[in-house]
Amino acid sequence: MNIDYLYYFMDVAKTKSITRAAKLNFISPQGMSRAMNELEKELGCQLLVRFSNKLELSEAGEKIEPYISRTIESYSRLLDFATSESHLEQNESRSIMLECQNVAMLAFLTREAKDYVIASDAIHFRECQNTQIRYDLLMSAEASDPAPTIGLVCFFRQNHGSSLDGINDLEKAGFQYRPFLRTYDKVLVNVKCDVAKKEKLTDADIVEKRIACTNTELSTLLANRFGRDAIVLSSADWSLRRRMVESDSAVTFLPAIATLTMEESEDFALRDMDNPYGVEIGFVGAESSLEDDAFKTLMDILRRFYLKHENTGLFTLCD
Repeated sequence: MNIDYLYYFMDVAKTKSITRAAKLNFISPQGMSRAMNELEKELGCQLLVRFSNKLELSEAGEKIEPYISRTIESYSRLLDFATSESHLEQNESRSIMLECQNVAMLAFLTREAKDYVIASDAIHFRECQNTQIRYDLLMSAEASDPAPTIGLVCFFRQNHGSSLDGINDLEKAGFQYRPFLRTYDKVLVNVKCDVAKKEKLTDADIVEKRIACTNTELSTLLANRFGRDAIVLSSADWSLRRRMVESDSAVTFLPAIATLTMEESEDFALRDMDNPYGVEIGFVGAESSLEDDAFKTLMDILRRFYLKHENTGLFTLCD
């Protein structure tokens, strides 16, 4: 079972809206609807009653909701316990936990930044999805003695001036969002395929292969642009998307900054595309955590790297 689906269900139950819950979790309404359908199939019962202009929990959904809530809480405690056992058992002071969205961890964090975190006793990281990051921060806001947590979030943003409901919710809870940079997507292809011979891919080039993409708003735009039949996979699982490219059964997308941060591979090639989609990467957390010396050192490492490469045209630093 995909743990993200449980988080999604709780937001659907709270908002009584697929669209609203999707915005809170930075995914498309279609992706949220598919997730709820898959969760219902896995659990073997109808969780939602869908009307033309509203949505309600079914009787089974109302009974299952507290169980799902406790499962999420137990899962979060499990992650916290595993982290404390693996990183903090010899450290009496409380370290900052940097929860990293997987693509951001892969494409944004530099080698020096990762080495610093690995060697530090004051800050540690773990891979999460935007949904888990948002939930952990909101839960920490309700705790009497919250552990210092910062989220490294990465999301598609078609219009840089548009609002993000998930970020707005966190800001209402007292957290600060600090965007770091804006970049754009490139196409990740198998280096042996014909389209890899081109430096810039047209839409026709891309649909020669099937598309594996994230289950964000990007999946909706890709479906509108290339047709839903062109998308073979819509999933937050980066390793699965990578394996599909490795087997030359699909293409996928990565932020352009991966050109700077990832080691060159004999198996993959990143190619530009016509009319690429925008990506924004930033940090969200309590002001006290964002002003912590260990985190500020990490930010200095990242700023030095990206300032050095600012003229590449691959990204724009935020103010």
